[in-house]
Amino acid sequence: MPIEPRRFRPNVRPIEPPTPDERPSRLESLCFWFLAAIVVLAPIPFGSYRAWAWSALSVAVGALLLLWSISAARRPKTIRIPWRVLALPAAVFAAVVLWFFFQAASASPESWHHPIWRQAGHALGTDIPGAISINPEATISGIMRFVAYAGVFVLALQFGRAPPRAHAMVWIVALAGLVYALYGLVLKFAGAEMILWYPRWAYPGSLTSTFVNRNSYGTYAGLGAVATLSLMNAAFIRSLEKGVRTRAGFIHFTNNLTPSLFFLIAAFVVIATALLFSQSRGAFLATILGIGTFFAMMALRRQQKTGAAIGYVVAFIVAGAVLVSFSGNATLARFADLATQDSGRTAIFALSAHAIAEHPILGWGLGTFRGVFQILRDASFSALTPAYQQAHSSYLELALEAGLPAFALMMSLLAGIVGLCVRGVLRRRRRVIYPALGLGVTTLVAAHAAIDFSLQIPAITVTYLFLMGAACGQSFNTGPIKPGNGA
Repeated sequence: MPIEPRRFRPNVRPIEPPTPDERPSRLESLCFWFLAAIVVLAPIPFGSYRAWAWSALSVAVGALLLLWSISAARRPKTIRIPWRVLALPAAVFAAVVLWFFFQAASASPESWHHPIWRQAGHALGTDIPGAISINPEATISGIMRFVAYAGVFVLALQFGRAPPRAHAMVWIVALAGLVYALYGLVLKFAGAEMILWYPRWAYPGSLTSTFVNRNSYGTYAGLGAVATLSLMNAAFIRSLEKGVRTRAGFIHFTNNLTPSLFFLIAAFVVIATALLFSQSRGAFLATILGIGTFFAMMALRRQQKTGAAIGYVVAFIVAGAVLVSFSGNATLARFADLATQDSGRTAIFALSAHAIAEHPILGWGLGTFRGVFQILRDASFSALTPAYQQAHSSYLELALEAGLPAFALMMSLLAGIVGLCVRGVLRRRRRVIYPALGLGVTTLVAAHAAIDFSLQIPAITVTYLFLMGAACGQSFNTGPIKPGNGA
Protein backbone atom coordinates (compact mmCIF):
# COMPACT_ATOMS: atom_id res chain seq x y z
CA MET A 1 0.00 0.00 0.00
CA PRO A 2 1.58 3.31 -1.04
CA ILE A 3 2.35 5.74 1.73
CA GLU A 4 0.66 9.08 1.31
CA PRO A 5 3.23 11.89 1.39
CA ARG A 6 3.13 14.08 4.45
CA ARG A 7 1.23 17.23 3.73
CA PHE A 8 2.43 20.64 4.67
CA ARG A 9 0.65 21.76 7.82
CA PRO A 10 1.72 25.19 8.97
CA ASN A 11 1.38 25.96 12.65
CA VAL A 12 -0.14 29.38 12.17
CA ARG A 13 -3.74 29.66 13.37
CA PRO A 14 -6.05 32.60 13.90
CA ILE A 15 -5.63 34.28 17.27
CA GLU A 16 -7.95 32.75 19.84
CA PRO A 17 -10.12 34.99 22.00
CA PRO A 18 -8.84 35.35 25.56
CA THR A 19 -10.29 33.20 28.32
CA PRO A 20 -12.13 34.94 31.19
CA ASP A 21 -8.96 34.77 33.32
CA GLU A 22 -6.88 36.26 30.50
CA ARG A 23 -9.37 38.97 29.58
CA PRO A 24 -7.85 42.36 30.48
CA SER A 25 -9.52 44.75 32.87
CA ARG A 26 -10.69 48.15 31.71
CA LEU A 27 -7.73 49.83 33.39
CA GLU A 28 -5.30 47.42 31.73
CA SER A 29 -6.93 48.08 28.36
CA LEU A 30 -6.62 51.80 28.98
CA CYS A 31 -2.92 51.35 29.72
CA PHE A 32 -2.44 49.37 26.50
CA TRP A 33 -4.01 52.03 24.32
CA PHE A 34 -2.13 54.73 26.22
CA LEU A 35 1.12 52.96 25.30
CA ALA A 36 -0.02 52.56 21.71
CA ALA A 37 -0.79 56.29 21.54
CA ILE A 38 2.70 57.13 22.83
CA VAL A 39 4.30 54.94 20.15
CA VAL A 40 2.07 56.19 17.33
CA LEU A 41 2.41 59.89 18.20
CA ALA A 42 6.16 59.85 18.95
CA PRO A 43 7.20 60.50 15.29
CA ILE A 44 5.13 63.69 14.99
CA PRO A 45 7.44 66.19 16.78
CA PHE A 46 10.44 65.56 14.47
CA GLY A 47 10.79 61.99 15.72
CA SER A 48 10.68 63.33 19.31
CA TYR A 49 14.28 64.44 18.86
CA ARG A 50 13.92 67.71 20.71
CA ALA A 51 14.47 68.23 24.42
CA TRP A 52 10.86 69.17 25.07
CA ALA A 53 9.58 66.26 22.97
CA TRP A 54 11.65 63.51 24.58
CA SER A 55 10.93 65.04 28.00
CA ALA A 56 7.20 64.87 27.31
CA LEU A 57 7.59 61.31 26.05
CA SER A 58 9.48 60.33 29.21
CA VAL A 59 6.86 61.92 31.46
CA ALA A 60 4.09 60.12 29.56
CA VAL A 61 5.86 56.76 29.94
CA GLY A 62 6.40 57.43 33.64
CA ALA A 63 2.72 58.24 34.13
CA LEU A 64 1.77 55.10 32.22
CA LEU A 65 4.04 52.93 34.38
CA LEU A 66 2.33 54.34 37.48
CA LEU A 67 -1.13 53.69 36.02
CA TRP A 68 -0.15 50.14 35.01
CA SER A 69 1.27 49.51 38.49
CA ILE A 70 -2.08 50.51 39.99
CA SER A 71 -3.77 48.07 37.61
CA ALA A 72 -1.32 45.32 38.62
CA ALA A 73 -1.88 46.00 42.33
CA ARG A 74 -5.64 45.77 41.91
CA ARG A 75 -5.49 42.72 39.63
CA PRO A 76 -2.29 40.62 39.87
CA LYS A 77 -3.10 38.79 36.61
CA THR A 78 -2.14 42.04 34.87
CA ILE A 79 1.46 40.87 35.42
CA ARG A 80 1.60 38.28 32.67
CA ILE A 81 5.36 37.71 32.90
CA PRO A 82 6.48 37.32 36.54
CA TRP A 83 9.14 39.70 37.82
CA ARG A 84 11.36 36.80 38.90
CA VAL A 85 11.80 35.94 35.22
CA LEU A 86 13.03 39.47 34.57
CA ALA A 87 15.26 39.66 37.64
CA LEU A 88 18.60 39.13 35.89
CA PRO A 89 18.09 41.61 33.01
CA ALA A 90 16.58 44.09 35.48
CA ALA A 91 19.70 43.82 37.66
CA VAL A 92 21.96 44.40 34.64
CA PHE A 93 19.88 47.38 33.56
CA ALA A 94 19.92 48.83 37.09
CA ALA A 95 23.71 48.50 37.18
CA VAL A 96 24.03 50.41 33.92
CA VAL A 97 21.69 53.19 35.11
CA LEU A 98 23.55 53.51 38.41
CA TRP A 99 26.80 53.82 36.48
CA PHE A 100 25.33 56.66 34.41
CA PHE A 101 24.28 58.45 37.60
CA PHE A 102 27.78 57.89 38.95
CA GLN A 103 29.18 59.47 35.78
CA ALA A 104 27.12 62.62 36.42
CA ALA A 105 27.82 62.82 40.17
CA SER A 106 30.66 64.80 41.74
CA ALA A 107 30.90 62.17 44.50
CA SER A 108 33.16 59.98 42.38
CA PRO A 109 36.90 60.00 43.21
CA GLU A 110 38.55 63.18 42.01
CA SER A 111 41.16 61.17 40.14
CA TRP A 112 38.32 59.78 38.01
CA HIS A 113 36.98 63.20 37.04
CA HIS A 114 37.53 64.29 33.48
CA PRO A 115 40.55 66.63 33.17
CA ILE A 116 38.36 69.30 31.58
CA TRP A 117 37.01 70.21 35.04
CA ARG A 118 40.51 70.79 36.42
CA GLN A 119 41.42 72.88 33.39
CA ALA A 120 38.26 74.97 33.77
CA GLY A 121 39.03 75.53 37.46
CA HIS A 122 42.55 76.74 36.68
CA ALA A 123 41.24 79.09 34.01
CA LEU A 124 38.67 80.57 36.39
CA GLY A 125 40.94 80.58 39.42
CA THR A 126 38.56 78.55 41.55
CA ASP A 127 37.72 74.97 42.40
CA ILE A 128 34.91 73.49 40.31
CA PRO A 129 33.16 70.28 41.42
CA GLY A 130 34.04 67.79 38.74
CA ALA A 131 32.55 64.56 37.41
CA ILE A 132 33.39 61.75 35.04
CA SER A 133 30.90 63.22 32.58
CA ILE A 134 31.97 66.35 30.73
CA ASN A 135 28.32 67.46 30.79
CA PRO A 136 26.38 66.07 33.78
CA GLU A 137 23.17 67.78 32.67
CA ALA A 138 23.29 65.99 29.30
CA THR A 139 24.00 62.73 31.12
CA ILE A 140 20.94 63.13 33.35
CA SER A 141 18.85 63.86 30.26
CA GLY A 142 20.23 60.72 28.64
CA ILE A 143 19.33 58.67 31.72
CA MET A 144 15.76 59.96 31.47
CA ARG A 145 15.48 58.71 27.88
CA PHE A 146 17.19 55.43 28.73
CA VAL A 147 14.76 54.69 31.56
CA ALA A 148 11.77 55.68 29.41
CA TYR A 149 12.87 53.21 26.72
CA ALA A 150 13.08 50.47 29.34
CA GLY A 151 9.58 51.36 30.50
CA VAL A 152 8.21 51.03 26.99
CA PHE A 153 9.82 47.63 26.56
CA VAL A 154 8.65 46.26 29.91
CA LEU A 155 5.07 47.37 29.27
CA ALA A 156 5.14 46.07 25.70
CA LEU A 157 6.52 42.75 26.98
CA GLN A 158 3.71 42.40 29.51
CA PHE A 159 1.04 43.30 26.98
CA GLY A 160 2.66 41.23 24.23
CA ARG A 161 2.37 38.08 26.30
CA ALA A 162 -1.33 37.93 25.36
CA PRO A 163 -1.67 36.77 21.70
CA PRO A 164 -4.51 39.20 20.82
CA ARG A 165 -2.45 42.11 22.17
CA ALA A 166 0.67 41.00 20.28
CA HIS A 167 -1.38 40.80 17.09
CA ALA A 168 -2.78 44.28 17.71
CA MET A 169 0.69 45.69 18.41
CA VAL A 170 2.02 44.60 15.03
CA TRP A 171 -1.07 46.05 13.34
CA ILE A 172 -0.57 49.35 15.20
CA VAL A 173 2.99 49.73 13.90
CA ALA A 174 1.92 48.75 10.39
CA LEU A 175 -0.92 51.27 10.32
CA ALA A 176 1.26 54.01 11.80
CA GLY A 177 3.90 53.29 9.18
CA LEU A 178 1.25 53.60 6.47
CA VAL A 179 -0.10 56.93 7.78
CA TYR A 180 3.34 58.55 8.02
CA ALA A 181 4.27 57.20 4.59
CA LEU A 182 1.08 58.63 3.05
CA TYR A 183 1.77 61.98 4.70
CA GLY A 184 5.28 62.04 3.29
CA LEU A 185 4.15 61.01 -0.18
CA VAL A 186 1.46 63.71 -0.26
CA LEU A 187 4.10 66.34 0.53
CA LYS A 188 6.48 64.81 -1.99
CA PHE A 189 4.07 64.82 -4.92
CA ALA A 190 2.67 68.21 -3.94
CA GLY A 191 6.20 69.63 -4.16
CA ALA A 192 5.92 70.99 -0.61
CA GLU A 193 9.36 71.20 0.99
CA MET A 194 7.89 71.18 4.48
CA ILE A 195 8.23 69.29 7.75
CA LEU A 196 4.92 69.74 9.51
CA TRP A 197 4.29 73.49 9.16
CA TYR A 198 7.98 74.44 8.97
CA PRO A 199 9.95 74.99 5.75
CA ARG A 200 12.41 72.15 5.27
CA TRP A 201 15.90 73.10 6.43
CA ALA A 202 17.71 69.85 5.58
CA TYR A 203 17.71 67.12 2.91
CA PRO A 204 15.77 68.91 0.16
CA GLY A 205 14.22 66.52 -2.32
CA SER A 206 14.17 63.59 0.13
CA LEU A 207 11.01 62.25 1.72
CA THR A 208 11.36 62.45 5.50
CA SER A 209 7.69 62.62 6.59
CA THR A 210 7.73 64.17 10.10
CA PHE A 211 11.43 63.38 10.66
CA VAL A 212 14.29 65.75 9.88
CA ASN A 213 16.85 63.19 8.76
CA ARG A 214 16.13 60.96 5.78
CA ASN A 215 18.07 58.07 7.32
CA SER A 216 15.92 58.25 10.45
CA TYR A 217 12.69 58.19 8.47
CA GLY A 218 14.08 55.39 6.30
CA THR A 219 14.61 53.24 9.40
CA TYR A 220 11.12 54.03 10.69
CA ALA A 221 9.61 53.15 7.31
CA GLY A 222 11.60 49.92 7.33
CA LEU A 223 10.10 48.95 10.70
CA GLY A 224 6.63 49.57 9.30
CA ALA A 225 7.43 47.58 6.16
CA VAL A 226 8.67 44.51 8.07
CA ALA A 227 5.65 44.65 10.42
CA THR A 228 3.28 44.86 7.45
CA LEU A 229 5.09 42.02 5.71
CA SER A 230 4.73 39.76 8.76
CA LEU A 231 0.97 40.30 8.78
CA MET A 232 0.81 39.60 5.04
CA ASN A 233 2.84 36.45 5.48
CA ALA A 234 0.57 35.13 8.24
CA ALA A 235 -2.46 35.68 6.01
CA PHE A 236 -0.81 33.91 3.07
CA ILE A 237 0.19 30.94 5.22
CA ARG A 238 -3.40 30.53 6.41
CA SER A 239 -4.66 30.72 2.83
CA LEU A 240 -2.17 28.05 1.66
CA GLU A 241 -2.91 25.53 4.42
CA LYS A 242 -4.47 23.09 1.94
CA GLY A 243 -2.26 23.96 -1.01
CA VAL A 244 -3.56 25.14 -4.38
CA ARG A 245 -3.16 21.98 -6.47
CA THR A 246 -6.54 20.51 -5.54
CA ARG A 247 -9.96 22.02 -6.09
CA ALA A 248 -10.61 22.17 -2.31
CA GLY A 249 -7.23 23.77 -1.72
CA PHE A 250 -7.76 26.39 -4.42
CA ILE A 251 -11.20 27.24 -3.03
CA HIS A 252 -9.72 27.54 0.46
CA PHE A 253 -6.99 29.80 -0.92
CA THR A 254 -9.39 32.14 -2.71
CA ASN A 255 -11.76 32.28 0.25
CA ASN A 256 -8.91 33.45 2.46
CA LEU A 257 -7.87 36.27 0.11
CA THR A 258 -9.69 38.73 2.34
CA PRO A 259 -9.90 42.52 1.92
CA SER A 260 -7.49 42.90 4.84
CA LEU A 261 -4.83 40.99 2.89
CA PHE A 262 -5.20 43.26 -0.14
CA PHE A 263 -5.08 46.25 2.21
CA LEU A 264 -1.81 44.97 3.68
CA ILE A 265 -0.32 44.49 0.20
CA ALA A 266 -1.25 48.07 -0.70
CA ALA A 267 0.14 49.33 2.63
CA PHE A 268 3.44 47.55 2.03
CA VAL A 269 3.73 49.09 -1.44
CA VAL A 270 3.03 52.58 -0.06
CA ILE A 271 5.56 52.24 2.80
CA ALA A 272 8.21 50.75 0.49
CA THR A 273 7.69 53.58 -1.98
CA ALA A 274 8.11 56.17 0.76
CA LEU A 275 11.26 54.38 1.92
CA LEU A 276 12.75 54.59 -1.58
CA PHE A 277 11.84 58.27 -1.90
CA SER A 278 13.72 58.92 1.35
CA GLN A 279 16.90 58.23 -0.66
CA SER A 280 18.49 56.58 2.39
CA ARG A 281 20.96 53.98 1.18
CA GLY A 282 21.59 52.57 4.64
CA ALA A 283 17.90 52.23 5.52
CA PHE A 284 17.19 50.60 2.15
CA LEU A 285 19.88 47.95 2.62
CA ALA A 286 19.03 47.45 6.32
CA THR A 287 15.36 46.87 5.44
CA ILE A 288 16.31 44.26 2.86
CA LEU A 289 18.43 42.53 5.52
CA GLY A 290 15.53 42.68 7.97
CA ILE A 291 13.09 41.18 5.47
CA GLY A 292 15.61 38.50 4.55
CA THR A 293 16.12 37.59 8.21
CA PHE A 294 12.36 37.34 8.77
CA PHE A 295 11.90 34.95 5.83
CA ALA A 296 14.99 32.95 6.82
CA MET A 297 13.59 32.42 10.31
CA MET A 298 10.22 31.35 8.94
CA ALA A 299 11.90 28.95 6.51
CA LEU A 300 14.08 27.57 9.32
CA ARG A 301 10.98 26.32 11.12
CA ARG A 302 9.42 25.16 7.85
CA GLN A 303 6.51 27.49 8.35
CA GLN A 304 6.31 27.86 4.60
CA LYS A 305 6.27 25.31 1.83
CA THR A 306 9.38 25.33 -0.35
CA GLY A 307 7.32 26.16 -3.42
CA ALA A 308 5.50 28.94 -1.61
CA ALA A 309 8.78 30.34 -0.29
CA ILE A 310 10.24 30.39 -3.81
CA GLY A 311 7.07 32.08 -5.01
CA TYR A 312 7.39 34.75 -2.34
CA VAL A 313 11.02 35.42 -3.29
CA VAL A 314 10.18 35.71 -6.98
CA ALA A 315 7.19 37.94 -6.24
CA PHE A 316 9.25 40.26 -4.03
CA ILE A 317 12.06 40.47 -6.56
CA VAL A 318 9.60 41.44 -9.29
CA ALA A 319 7.70 43.86 -7.05
CA GLY A 320 10.97 45.32 -5.77
CA ALA A 321 12.25 45.85 -9.30
CA VAL A 322 9.04 47.65 -10.23
CA LEU A 323 9.16 49.85 -7.13
CA VAL A 324 12.82 50.71 -7.61
CA SER A 325 12.29 51.56 -11.27
CA PHE A 326 9.39 53.83 -10.29
CA SER A 327 10.70 55.56 -7.19
CA GLY A 328 14.22 54.37 -6.49
CA ASN A 329 16.28 56.15 -9.14
CA ALA A 330 17.54 58.78 -6.70
CA THR A 331 18.48 56.12 -4.15
CA LEU A 332 20.38 54.12 -6.78
CA ALA A 333 22.15 57.29 -7.88
CA ARG A 334 23.30 57.85 -4.31
CA PHE A 335 24.79 54.34 -4.30
CA ALA A 336 26.78 55.33 -7.38
CA ASP A 337 28.05 58.41 -5.50
CA LEU A 338 29.73 56.21 -2.88
CA ALA A 339 32.81 55.86 -5.07
CA THR A 340 33.25 59.59 -5.64
CA GLN A 341 31.95 61.31 -2.49
CA ASP A 342 33.10 61.21 1.12
CA SER A 343 30.19 61.35 3.56
CA GLY A 344 32.48 62.37 6.42
CA ARG A 345 31.85 59.14 8.34
CA THR A 346 35.47 58.03 8.08
CA ALA A 347 36.68 61.10 9.96
CA ILE A 348 33.95 60.97 12.60
CA PHE A 349 34.52 57.23 13.15
CA ALA A 350 38.25 57.91 13.63
CA LEU A 351 37.49 60.68 16.13
CA SER A 352 35.14 58.37 18.03
CA ALA A 353 37.72 55.59 18.17
CA HIS A 354 40.30 58.09 19.46
CA ALA A 355 37.87 59.26 22.17
CA ILE A 356 37.21 55.67 23.25
CA ALA A 357 40.95 55.03 23.49
CA GLU A 358 41.39 58.09 25.74
CA HIS A 359 38.78 56.97 28.30
CA PRO A 360 37.98 53.31 27.59
CA ILE A 361 36.76 52.37 31.08
CA LEU A 362 35.03 55.45 32.50
CA GLY A 363 33.74 56.96 29.28
CA TRP A 364 32.95 60.62 28.70
CA GLY A 365 29.39 60.59 30.07
CA LEU A 366 26.10 59.49 28.56
CA GLY A 367 24.74 62.01 26.06
CA THR A 368 27.97 63.99 25.72
CA PHE A 369 29.11 63.22 22.17
CA ARG A 370 28.51 66.74 20.92
CA GLY A 371 30.89 68.13 23.55
CA VAL A 372 33.43 65.38 22.81
CA PHE A 373 33.42 66.37 19.15
CA GLN A 374 34.10 70.00 20.00
CA ILE A 375 37.02 69.02 22.23
CA LEU A 376 38.67 66.54 19.86
CA ARG A 377 37.90 67.92 16.40
CA ASP A 378 41.12 68.38 14.43
CA ALA A 379 42.36 69.38 10.99
CA SER A 380 40.40 66.57 9.35
CA PHE A 381 37.32 68.75 9.93
CA SER A 382 37.35 72.16 8.31
CA ALA A 383 36.37 75.27 10.25
CA LEU A 384 33.13 75.30 8.26
CA THR A 385 32.16 71.79 9.33
CA PRO A 386 29.10 72.05 11.59
CA ALA A 387 29.24 70.46 15.02
CA TYR A 388 28.37 66.78 14.85
CA GLN A 389 25.70 65.83 17.36
CA GLN A 390 26.05 62.07 16.79
CA ALA A 391 28.86 59.70 15.89
CA HIS A 392 26.87 58.16 12.99
CA SER A 393 27.34 54.81 14.71
CA SER A 394 25.28 53.95 17.75
CA TYR A 395 27.86 51.40 18.86
CA LEU A 396 30.80 53.80 18.75
CA GLU A 397 28.77 56.55 20.41
CA LEU A 398 27.56 54.38 23.29
CA ALA A 399 31.04 52.91 23.84
CA LEU A 400 32.51 56.42 23.86
CA GLU A 401 29.95 57.85 26.27
CA ALA A 402 29.37 54.92 28.62
CA GLY A 403 32.80 53.30 28.66
CA LEU A 404 33.51 49.79 27.43
CA PRO A 405 32.34 47.87 30.54
CA ALA A 406 28.94 49.59 30.59
CA PHE A 407 28.70 49.25 26.82
CA ALA A 408 29.31 45.51 27.16
CA LEU A 409 26.46 45.27 29.69
CA MET A 410 24.11 47.11 27.32
CA MET A 411 25.05 44.75 24.50
CA SER A 412 24.37 41.80 26.81
CA LEU A 413 20.82 43.10 27.32
CA LEU A 414 20.33 43.27 23.56
CA ALA A 415 21.84 39.80 23.17
CA GLY A 416 19.41 38.52 25.80
CA ILE A 417 16.27 39.64 23.98
CA VAL A 418 17.69 38.46 20.65
CA GLY A 419 18.49 35.09 22.22
CA LEU A 420 14.93 34.84 23.54
CA CYS A 421 13.57 35.41 20.03
CA VAL A 422 15.97 32.81 18.60
CA ARG A 423 14.71 30.29 21.16
CA GLY A 424 11.17 31.27 20.22
CA VAL A 425 11.84 30.50 16.57
CA LEU A 426 13.51 27.18 17.35
CA ARG A 427 11.17 25.89 20.05
CA ARG A 428 7.75 27.45 19.66
CA ARG A 429 5.24 25.32 17.77
CA ARG A 430 2.82 28.16 17.21
CA ARG A 431 3.03 31.88 16.51
CA VAL A 432 6.62 31.62 15.32
CA ILE A 433 5.89 34.67 13.23
CA TYR A 434 6.37 36.97 16.26
CA PRO A 435 9.91 35.96 17.26
CA ALA A 436 10.78 35.87 13.55
CA LEU A 437 9.50 39.44 13.28
CA GLY A 438 11.59 40.40 16.32
CA LEU A 439 14.73 39.05 14.70
CA GLY A 440 13.87 40.79 11.44
CA VAL A 441 13.45 44.25 12.97
CA THR A 442 16.51 43.73 15.19
CA THR A 443 18.60 42.95 12.11
CA LEU A 444 17.25 46.11 10.50
CA VAL A 445 18.04 48.49 13.36
CA ALA A 446 21.30 46.77 14.31
CA ALA A 447 22.64 46.98 10.77
CA HIS A 448 21.66 50.61 10.32
CA ALA A 449 22.95 51.55 13.78
CA ALA A 450 26.45 50.57 12.63
CA ILE A 451 26.55 53.43 10.12
CA ASP A 452 24.04 55.93 11.46
CA PHE A 453 22.24 57.17 14.56
CA SER A 454 18.67 55.96 14.09
CA LEU A 455 18.42 54.53 17.61
CA GLN A 456 19.25 57.97 19.03
CA ILE A 457 15.88 59.12 17.63
CA PRO A 458 13.31 58.38 20.38
CA ALA A 459 10.43 57.65 17.99
CA ILE A 460 12.41 54.88 16.31
CA THR A 461 13.61 53.34 19.55
CA VAL A 462 10.16 53.20 21.16
CA THR A 463 8.65 51.74 17.96
CA TYR A 464 11.36 49.08 17.82
CA LEU A 465 10.95 48.20 21.51
CA PHE A 466 7.16 48.09 21.12
CA LEU A 467 7.54 45.43 18.42
CA MET A 468 10.19 43.60 20.45
CA GLY A 469 7.79 43.46 23.39
CA ALA A 470 5.32 41.55 21.23
CA ALA A 471 8.09 39.36 19.80
CA CYS A 472 9.61 38.47 23.18
CA GLY A 473 6.24 38.07 24.85
CA GLN A 474 5.32 35.44 22.25
CA SER A 475 8.71 33.71 22.50
CA PHE A 476 7.83 32.05 25.82
CA ASN A 477 5.96 28.77 26.06
CA THR A 478 2.19 28.98 26.24
CA GLY A 479 2.24 27.39 29.72
CA PRO A 480 3.01 29.17 32.99
CA ILE A 481 6.36 30.96 32.83
CA LYS A 482 9.01 29.87 35.30
CA PRO A 483 12.64 30.95 35.59
CA GLY A 484 14.54 29.13 32.87
CA ASN A 485 11.33 28.24 31.02
CA GLY A 486 12.12 29.91 27.74
CA ALA A 487 10.68 29.67 24.29
